[in-house]
Amino acid sequence: MYRNYFLPNFEEYNFFCFPHSVGKYTHPLDHNVDREAGVRDFSLHFVIGGKGYIELHDTVYTLKKGDVFLHTPFQKMRYYTSEDDRWVIYWLQFNGKRLGDFLLESGFHESSVWFMKDTDVLEQTYQDLLAEIEQNNFARLSKVSALTYSILIEFMCNAIPFSGKGGAKRGAKNVDQIINLIPIMEKNAHLPYVLEEWADKVKLTPNYFCNLFKKVTKMTPVAFITKCRIQHSKQMLLSDPDTPIKVIAIDCGYQSVSYFNKIFMEMEGVTPSEFRQLHLK
Repeated sequence: MYRNYFLPNFEEYNFFCFPHSVGKYTHPLDHNVDREAGVRDFSLHFVIGGKGYIELHDTVYTLKKGDVFLHTPFQKMRYYTSEDDRWVIYWLQFNGKRLGDFLLESGFHESSVWFMKDTDVLEQTYQDLLAEIEQNNFARLSKVSALTYSILIEFMCNAIPFSGKGGAKRGAKNVDQIINLIPIMEKNAHLPYVLEEWADKVKLTPNYFCNLFKKVTKMTPVAFITKCRIQHSKQMLLSDPDTPIKVIAIDCGYQSVSYFNKIFMEMEGVTPSEFRQLHLK
């Protein structure tokens, strides 16, 4: 089943991103793309079922549920569904003002293959964009642009690069372990942070744990713990204006008030006391 839409060009609006086309193919009988010169837009494909293949940088990757591939403009495109297990795939071609610079600065500078650590949200954003176009065509251009951005930013924030030939996701089990560990780390961020203890919980060496954690979350374990602590401290600062800063520092994992003030200032640009005064006026 084919479900696709092609939109006019709206360059006069200078949208940050806007779709040229978007669609969903469900077990297509013939989905075999071979474009030597690619297309002029960025292209993002998201597999949610079945199986297919992409040829990229002299490597053939096998794609299954949760896998995503990005094509940059005018780059060779060669991808196709499996004949014995035809895929279900969403696709989006898009471009926009300064979009190329934004993706380049974010590290998305070439065609690449990724997989999503959580498929539900990305699939829902595709569904929302398709529904908007089906119901309103392009009557609400800003909404179409915003939904296109939602797809892009969901991919950029939560996609994990492939590793290895043939599309093998090396350490996929370990990635799942990191994902499952994140809410536990958040809940216990106020406790003393010991890298070796967290690495041991998922049976990884501290070095590999740090590397994999950064690959999954785009930040180090220490940075994640710090963000959790500062977020909690901000809630405490405002929920009870009479609670002393020292008590908040200790409750959030900082035994030294001066160090808490230093970290808070680095992250927020103001001291805890100034933050409280600013937001309680």
